[in-house]
Amino acid sequence: MLSLLVRLKEQNIISELNYQFAKMIDHKQQTYSYTALQQNLAIFLSALISYNVMQGNTALDLHSTLASNPFGLKNKKLDEDFYSEILQKIENITPLEWQLVLQNHIAFSHDPSQVAPMLFQNEMLYFYRYWQSENRIANYLKQAVTFDQKNAKSELVKQVLAQLPSDNEQQIDWQTVAVATALTKNFTLITGGPGTGKTTTVVKILLALQLKQQQLGLEPLKIKLAAPTGKAAARLKESITDSLARFNHSDELKAQIPTNALTLHRLLGVNPMHDTPKYNRDNPLFLDVLVIDEASMIDLFLMEKVINALKPTARLIILGDKDQLASVEAGAVIGELGTFITNGYSPSHCQYLAEITGYEIPALQNNPPEICDSLCHLRYSRRFDENSGIGHLSQQINGQQAIKSWQLFAKFNDINLIEYQASTQFSEKSKWIEYNVKQVVNQAVELYRAYLDLVKQRTQNPENISVKRIFDTFNQIRFLSALRVGEFGVEKLNDRIADTLRQKGLITFNHNRENYLGKPIMITENTPQSHIYSGDIGLILPDEQGNARVYFETQINDKPHSITPNRLPSYETAYVMTVHKSQGSEFAHTVLILPVTNSPILTKELLYTAVTRAKTTFTLFSNEKVWKQGVMSKIQRQSGLAIQLVNAK
Repeated sequence: MLSLLVRLKEQNIISELNYQFAKMIDHKQQTYSYTALQQNLAIFLSALISYNVMQGNTALDLHSTLASNPFGLKNKKLDEDFYSEILQKIENITPLEWQLVLQNHIAFSHDPSQVAPMLFQNEMLYFYRYWQSENRIANYLKQAVTFDQKNAKSELVKQVLAQLPSDNEQQIDWQTVAVATALTKNFTLITGGPGTGKTTTVVKILLALQLKQQQLGLEPLKIKLAAPTGKAAARLKESITDSLARFNHSDELKAQIPTNALTLHRLLGVNPMHDTPKYNRDNPLFLDVLVIDEASMIDLFLMEKVINALKPTARLIILGDKDQLASVEAGAVIGELGTFITNGYSPSHCQYLAEITGYEIPALQNNPPEICDSLCHLRYSRRFDENSGIGHLSQQINGQQAIKSWQLFAKFNDINLIEYQASTQFSEKSKWIEYNVKQVVNQAVELYRAYLDLVKQRTQNPENISVKRIFDTFNQIRFLSALRVGEFGVEKLNDRIADTLRQKGLITFNHNRENYLGKPIMITENTPQSHIYSGDIGLILPDEQGNARVYFETQINDKPHSITPNRLPSYETAYVMTVHKSQGSEFAHTVLILPVTNSPILTKELLYTAVTRAKTTFTLFSNEKVWKQGVMSKIQRQSGLAIQLVNAK
């Protein structure tokens, strides 16, 4: 089996890491008397579970096609029939028989109380460490969502809600439902699309919690705000500040609501050198309420670190869009919780909501899991109305309506389509690709001209053009790509755009790796000592003395944070960002670049995430076939969290 895996590695079907893990397991099992079937199966599954985790899955469902079609070999046209060879070496046993064959194998556990590298549980195969993280999260949530009738104090909750504005135009004000729910739970998830008021809702919840403290004669709660990236934290700070200003409550009460937001790594005190958080179960965070925005970006292990750092009495309120892309690393915690949203609420919670809010919400009668009563789905978008093409497009993508979504580009003014030229018009494939790449590059040059003109003006007279003005102009436009590599990937496009901007006289450099004036960058390394974190966007601009500095949107002492270029940690150029890296950001005009041929990375989640980064205008570079294939594809991340939530004790 190992020699077969070597050939799979040579074909770039599995990685070196997948192979090395399988090789290690084979080395360990040599001191035991296992049958050839057991040895081959152990080697094969070691590579398969390692491969599976690298696809973003935390577990391998033994009923799934990922188990019955290992490494996707059935769909690959290869010189060698690897799929049949694997089946032959494991004697054609089915995935549901794997556990029985490996019943006594040292590398596999069948009971969580017995630690081994891999674990069979609930007809899934895990790395033991991944099962452990899921189990801890599930048990935390199970405890945190338990309804405490004494804590509800209906009359007090009614008094508090009466002091908050309600949207009477909606048949059911789901923001009010969310506030009433959050007042009774130690865990609340608030999910909804762009413009549904997630931040406004959380401000209402925080005001309500502090008002409740006042009514009970207790000290104000200690509240912290956080987000996965520096950009998302900056946006959360801005959103909370803006929302809070719209409420007519006393300055004293508003002062009890924090506006500063930290990255989760900074909040937890994660050391970038060894990934160990300062705050953990033995040293919990000194807070009563933690609010986390853009929670769809949180992977399994980061979520585990968060819950480990919370006191048992602390409240956790997380905000996110369940339909967005999941985290880059393994796990899709918000996606898993989002699957429970359609279940509805339990009869007891609906009765509570009717008493508190007056809204009669139909209850689900088949005893949904307790987690359902902590999930709040905001449905009404105040940003996208019936005349919004962006709003309609995002809905059609979510519904996987490939034909209807494509047709929308001809019906609305705020969504633009720049369709690639067909390959039939070119004699060579390279010329076809080059023509379409040039379309993208030329559009970028025209749209980025405005901020670069301001950079030139600041170079001539720094006092007349502020850093904020340049950032505001730069953030009006952002180009997003689905891919990192290839002619339509961010790496090559960033180089091509920079070269063309130089040819047009908009920037000056000898080599595009230089730290030239006007260069946009994205940080890829956490450097807490410099207050700079992965995902932060910077611009290289002249300071008041004409010297180059790297400015960031974050403020320190009410001034834009800046450092000298020689202190920069790892970064990449950011004329074009991946869609994944754009999460937590919004731009007035978002331009999405798709490749000219289909890619497995194109899914409805990626397209939805890209479209909803746009506030007023969305432009697409694509052809019809690639767009439709993307809309019809869906991320299928495998996880056992939902099952553990139902079964957790």
